[in-house]
Amino acid sequence: MFRLLFCVLIALLLPACDQGGPEKTNQTPAAPSPEASEGNANDDSETSDPAAEIPAPPVGLTGPGRLVFEETTADFGRLTENEERSRRLSFRNAGGTTLRIVDLKGTCGCTIPQMPKRVWAPGEEGELTVTFDPSGEGEQLKYVNIVTDQPEPHNFLRLTVKANVVGLVRAVPKILAPNVDQTTQRASTGFIKLGDSWSGTFKVFTAAPTLKIMDVTASNPVVQLDWRELTGEERPADADAGEGCWEIRCTVPTADQWGSFFSWVRPRLEGPTEPGGEVLTHTGGFRIQAKVWGSVEAVDWTITKRPEDTFRFGAQPGQGFVREMLLRSRGGPFELQSATVNFPQMPGSTVMIEPSPEATPGWLLRLNCPGGAVPGEYQGEVIVRTTLAPPEDRLALPIVGRVRSPADIGR
Repeated sequence: MFRLLFCVLIALLLPACDQGGPEKTNQTPAAPSPEASEGNANDDSETSDPAAEIPAPPVGLTGPGRLVFEETTADFGRLTENEERSRRLSFRNAGGTTLRIVDLKGTCGCTIPQMPKRVWAPGEEGELTVTFDPSGEGEQLKYVNIVTDQPEPHNFLRLTVKANVVGLVRAVPKILAPNVDQTTQRASTGFIKLGDSWSGTFKVFTAAPTLKIMDVTASNPVVQLDWRELTGEERPADADAGEGCWEIRCTVPTADQWGSFFSWVRPRLEGPTEPGGEVLTHTGGFRIQAKVWGSVEAVDWTITKRPEDTFRFGAQPGQGFVREMLLRSRGGPFELQSATVNFPQMPGSTVMIEPSPEATPGWLLRLNCPGGAVPGEYQGEVIVRTTLAPPEDRLALPIVGRVRSPADIGR
């Protein structure tokens, strides 16, 4: 009986024990809350890696930083003078190191490079803007130099800037040499007989027919000027279809001054280079160059042995020099009465007179100067008195030169 009661009691207690125990399921653990995740991300425990916070360079980029340009030449093509243009050149830092631009400049004032910033990370791309403002004519070749803080040879890069600059105005010839056939001779200096008159013509071409010559001036008041536009059948055969054509006639009524003759001829232009375009104002510059000789001509006897009435020199501070000039007869014999030096910038300068080394009658002048102490431009003259009739009874021979400091040599 006792055994029976014990078994019944055990049977009643077992279900109650199962209900009070932990419930076993097949569910996976719950994901952490967003707050918990954020807290873990900001955990500054000693187990975090500081290097992991620095972004690694893009895959495949190694070594020093280096700029690689898609194009290394900014070719502006055909430009008219004073026409400013800009071009953008794309580049990329193809190295595995951040680089800094330490110097960025063009090789002349007409070429201006610009970057939006100076520091470029590995793989970073950017653009360099090159602005070109031409100041001359013809084929132009300039450079942009870029220097970075990277080790050699990655620290220097040179880009090329090219353009074909067409002047707003051009003249044929560029230099008018009186009494010289410039269609057959390349001469920059002509000749006018003392006391004679002379007249010559520039053919002038403007960048467009709408760009008109409004006025022309000469730096030498002796030169008289007339100008007119050439149209229709008067247009020169060598004129381009898109050019305006003009004629400037220069006249010297009387060449009454012995020696060098020079004058700038400056046309002032105004108008657009295309219909409806911006109105431009521009001044061109052409030259007349000649020697005016009568009974005597002057020849550089130091170097060129060519007609020249100016003692020219270049020297360093304190360096003396000697220059020789031959006064050669263009007629009969003549005498020199005296020769004196007027050169206050170089006290102690002297001139000697010697017989001509040629069979042709004449005299050799030897100028001896002690040199100048201060760098700069120097000017003086040698005054020669002759037995010839005026105005050749007094000949003024300029002294022109420069004393250059050692730092200026080679510039």
